[in-house]
Amino acid sequence: MNLVQLKMLDAIVRTQSLSKAANALHKSQPALTLAIKKLEAELGFELLDRNQYRLSLTEKGKLFHREAAQLLSAQSYLTQLANELALGNEANFKICYEQLCHAPQYNDIICDAFRQYQSTEFSVSSGKRFASLEQVNTAQADLGIGPWFDLFHATGDLESMPIGKLDIGIVCANNLVPKRVKYKQLQDYPCLAMFESEMSFDSERLSYSKGSAIMKIDDIATLKSFLISGAGWAMISLAHCQSELDSGLLQRVEVLDREHTFSAQIRVFRQYSVHHGPVARAIWQGFKRASEQFIND
Repeated sequence: MNLVQLKMLDAIVRTQSLSKAANALHKSQPALTLAIKKLEAELGFELLDRNQYRLSLTEKGKLFHREAAQLLSAQSYLTQLANELALGNEANFKICYEQLCHAPQYNDIICDAFRQYQSTEFSVSSGKRFASLEQVNTAQADLGIGPWFDLFHATGDLESMPIGKLDIGIVCANNLVPKRVKYKQLQDYPCLAMFESEMSFDSERLSYSKGSAIMKIDDIATLKSFLISGAGWAMISLAHCQSELDSGLLQRVEVLDREHTFSAQIRVFRQYSVHHGPVARAIWQGFKRASEQFIND
């Protein structure tokens, strides 16, 4: 038994798929299958129940994987700690923004750390909706900033802090859609929306549009430009288009028979269990001050 085999088992458990686990580990599916069967032979019991549509752990496998996951976490912590000790600070620090939640005051916190730790390479990314949650949970990002709902705690071992509020409403080009419509009438007009993530709870069912023509876009700036061009209506952060609403380029749409405005907390979040180096600690402390100010306001 070795760490490579344990990592393979953990990848299978997380993805519930041999093919997805093989892709994540950059190995062939037969190699993965052989390695797990060899591990089971060494242990003397089966780890995986192969009789279901999706791979799942046997009862003994659940106990084994729970202890294996702790060992892998400890190994990951030790590796990160060694890297930090060797380099002085983190070699790189990755941040993922939810595009709807970008705000200048969050940049200020990150800029302070960027100026303080100039030997660290900072990477800032965004993408489809819930990208920040997805990237933090898969360790592609060290820090996420995005809208927050209580069910997100169930997606991973996360700690979070509230730092702001997100208000979402229906917006379109001036006079494209009547300012007050019924939900069924709204579906007669084309809709603009962000691409869905690969999170298990995310799907087209979360869309406000049911049956209208839809254009999917992967960044908020492009979505807003198509809104201004009159391509359709969209559920969008009101803060992102306030100037266009004030100038009359865009207008709010009120749906008479459905809820049409939504609010959520914006939170900064990260994995709870991993080791956090000096850069991570500095940024987290900056957001902690922002969180305290947001709560007091």
